Parts: sequence; C-alpha cells; structure tokens
Amino acid sequence: MPSCPKNYPFYNWVPKPLGILILVLLFVPILTASGVYTANSGEMLSGLGIQSEHIQFVGFLTSVGMAAFSPFFYGLVCLRREKMMCIVGFSLLYLLSYVCAKTDSIYVLAVCSVVMGFLRMVLMMVNLFTLIKYAFGMEATRNITPGNDPVDAEGWDKLDGEKSVSMPTIYLFFMILGQLGTSLTAWLAYEYEWQYVYYFMMGALLLSILVVFVTMPYHTYASRRFPITFRKFGSVVIFCLMCASVIYVLVYGKVLDWYDDPSICWATGSAVCFTVLFVYMEKKQYSPYFLMDIFKLRSIRIGILLFLLLMIFNSSALFVNVFTGVGMKIDNWQNAALNNWSMAGYFIGCVIAVMLGRKGVHLKYLFSLGFVLIGLSALFMYFEVQTAGLYERMKYPVIIRATGMMLLYSLTAVYANQRMPYKYLSTWICIMLTVRMALGPGIGTALYTNVMQHRQQHYVTCFAQDRDRLNPEVSASYAQTVQGMQYQGKSGQEAEQMAAMSAKGTVQVQATLSAVKEMAGWTFYGCLGCAVFLLLIPWKKRRLAPLPPSVS
Repeated sequence: MPSCPKNYPFYNWVPKPLGILILVLLFVPILTASGVYTANSGEMLSGLGIQSEHIQFVGFLTSVGMAAFSPFFYGLVCLRREKMMCIVGFSLLYLLSYVCAKTDSIYVLAVCSVVMGFLRMVLMMVNLFTLIKYAFGMEATRNITPGNDPVDAEGWDKLDGEKSVSMPTIYLFFMILGQLGTSLTAWLAYEYEWQYVYYFMMGALLLSILVVFVTMPYHTYASRRFPITFRKFGSVVIFCLMCASVIYVLVYGKVLDWYDDPSICWATGSAVCFTVLFVYMEKKQYSPYFLMDIFKLRSIRIGILLFLLLMIFNSSALFVNVFTGVGMKIDNWQNAALNNWSMAGYFIGCVIAVMLGRKGVHLKYLFSLGFVLIGLSALFMYFEVQTAGLYERMKYPVIIRATGMMLLYSLTAVYANQRMPYKYLSTWICIMLTVRMALGPGIGTALYTNVMQHRQQHYVTCFAQDRDRLNPEVSASYAQTVQGMQYQGKSGQEAEQMAAMSAKGTVQVQATLSAVKEMAGWTFYGCLGCAVFLLLIPWKKRRLAPLPPSVS
C-alpha cells in the first residue's frame, strides 16, 4: 500500500472536521444519483406514457450495474486517487443524468442505469474507504487484502466479532441516507415535475465537483499500470446480459402472459446461454473476474439463501402501499413520507444487532427474530386491513418490518463473511448485491404481484355473484348513482354507465383488500416457518487448515 500524505485526501489547510463533513456529504449525490427513481415512478409513467414494469426493470438494472463493479473494487480502493475518481465519476453521472432527463426511450434509460450503477459503486467504495482512513486513521484495506487473513481460530473469531458491530453501523448509515434521498426525490417530483429530480441531482453533482476540485490535491498513480484490464470487461458485459435476461422474465412475465410471448422465451434462452458462457469463461481464465470456488463455502450458500428469503418476504411491503393507495388514495409524496418511518426501524434494528452481538448471542436467534418481526408486520396488516383504515396507524407495520429487515440485512453479511478468505471478498460482494438488490427483489415482486392479481380475480368473481339488481342494497345504490349523474346533466345511458363503473369499483376495492388480508396471513406463516427452519439447521464454521509446526 503506497504511503499517503498526512492530510490525505485534502490539502493541509482543510481542517479535519470540515474534511469529514465533505466526505459524508459526498455520499448524498453518490447514493441518490440513479437511472430511475422509484419515488417518482407515478410521475414518470404519466409523463413518458410507459407501463410500470419498465420502471421496475430499469431500476433493477441499476443494481446489476452496481454488482458488476464489485470484483474490481479492491484494485480501485487501493489506488488512493480520490480527487481523480470523484471528478471523473461525478462528471459521467452528470452527463448520464442529463440523458435520463431528456430521453423518452426505455432502452437508453436501461443502458444509462447499468452504467450509473457501476459508477455509483465505484464512488461509494472509494469514498467509504477514504472516509474510514481520514476520520478514524484506520487502513481498512488491510482487512481485505489477500494474504493478510488471520492465521488461527482466535484471530478469525475476533475479526467476526468486530464485523458484528461495524457492519450494522455501516448499513444503518447507508440505509438512512438512501431513505432521505428517496424522500427528497419524491418531494421534488410532487412539487415540480419528474425531470426536476434529475436536474437537482445534476446541480448536486456540479457542486460536488467544485468542492472536490477546491479542497483536494492531485495524486499520481502509485504504479505504472491501471489495476483493471479491459479483458475483464468482456466478463462484465456477459454478467450484465445474464442478469438482465433473468430480470426481464421476472418483471415482464405477468404482463406478457409468460411463455405465451416470444420475448419471454428468448429472454429465458438468453439467460441460460449467457450463464453457461459466463461460467465457462471464468473457469478458463487465468485471472478470473468471478471466483467460482466461493460456492464451496457453506456460509456463502446459507448467506445466499438468507438474502433470497429476506428479499422475497420483504416484498410484503407492498401490503402497506396497496392498502394506502386503494383504501386511502394517497399520492407518492404521502407514501414516501410514510416510508420515512422505516428509518426508526433501521435504527432499532441496528441497536438490537449491536447490543446482542456484543453479548455473544448466536446469529441464528437474531435471524429468526428478524423473520418474526417481518411476519408480525404482515400480521398487523392482516388485522388492520379494512375499508375504514387509518393512515396514522400505517407507520407501525413500516417500523416493525424495517427493524426485522435491518437485522437480516446487516447480519447476513456478517455470517457469510465468517472465516471467509479475503480473496473471495470481491466475489462475495458481487453475489450479495446481485441476490439482495436484483434477483431477490425481482423474485419477490413477481411472486407477490402475480399472487395478488390471481387472488384479486378470485374475490372479484366471488363478490360479483350476488351484486345485481335483485340485491336491494345494490339496487338502491345503483339507482341513487344514476339519479345523481342525471342531476349533473348526464344522459340516461351515461348515468347508467357511471353507476355500473361505481358498482364495479366497489367490488374491485373489496377484492383487493381481501387479497391483501389473505396474503398477509400466508406471509406471517411463511416468516414463522423461516424462523423455525433457521433455528433447526446446523450453523458450522469453516474448518481451518492446521498450521505448519514452525508457525504453531
């Protein structure tokens, strides 16, 4: 590791408190600049005239771009060129944000999202490791450098104990910043237009470039060659195409009637072909982009399973969104304000994880507690869903679910890293981001939306059977609506059409609420099943190879 100037990465005239503040605030444009923003999806849908699946698909592609960078992160964080990377990265994000604000092509938006995800991850990791060194004087790269692994069980256990405290804290920092960014973008889209979100981010990026240019000096390369070879970018392209094909099937399967549509068949075939090609390339390369041997570690396999289960059941967050949207007719800004309560849940989850981790509580109990809390959030919705629900009470399931999510989100990474050789860290981050931010949410969203649609149709059929003119209540409501429309100047035919639509809307609302209630119940049982399963399975640590006599 090359030696750094005393006040790296700033000029000597920059006081340390100001430097720490600058590095922390740089995370705001890094975490919020994105190809699409889910908080203003409603405004984007109406403004661009596209379907919601396009926004979901493009949003997942941002996560794919972030995962695609991960195998490169060690080489880049060791460069120690904060100024160069920030100026180049922020400039590219500025240009891509401008393209996203102006384009009406979903394909251009998709490509920009992948690249922006890649750049975001570069800047996030470089800025994080710089902040750790500048604020705490710790060279964090030593704990990820291959060859610096602990040599005995005592060293590994000490490192694992440190991670059980540091990882929840780091995740809390990023998740709160991410939620604040979501709230900000929702407010901008609500008060102005969806394009203003991109314009605001462009302004924040320009300001960040100016601050970096003024406060940081230029640093030269420590070595002759750049640590990333362009040969590995072939693997990046194959990886992105592989993940994009899988996400396409998960997102568009419902609206395209699955394999009755040729594009779903082509996407499935492409996913299989790109997967085989990716595995073949990584097996044959002397310096692979992705280390396939990582799947031999049991902790990694369990970690993948935990993230999949977490993100699938975390998709039950749509219960609150559907209930408030259908039953209360709230807008995106009110919905984002409601979701801000998740920050309280994140904080509670972090405190529980750190306190119980310090007391030596086994991770399996914390994992089970996390799933129980997500299940309790669904159980709350089971009893709360009704035609006269209260907006103020919806913060409770948000807080409960966020608490359980925080426990699983942060501690799954702790468990997967137990006694994991440092050489696998970059590959694990790639797997973690792919499963946690793309595949897991994609599967969960596809599962919940498809089941929701199926159960809605079931209840519409059930409720509509007795809702005809022979039913006194329905007949009276129908006649009252017809009479009201005629008083407003509508013709007889128009008044009857409006009355029929009103009756249909009432049935649709009742069917949706019944579907939410039923799915909430099954989610509760599913989470309890996961909690019991995690208590019963064995939790073994990786066996360490015996040390040579000279070392022991």
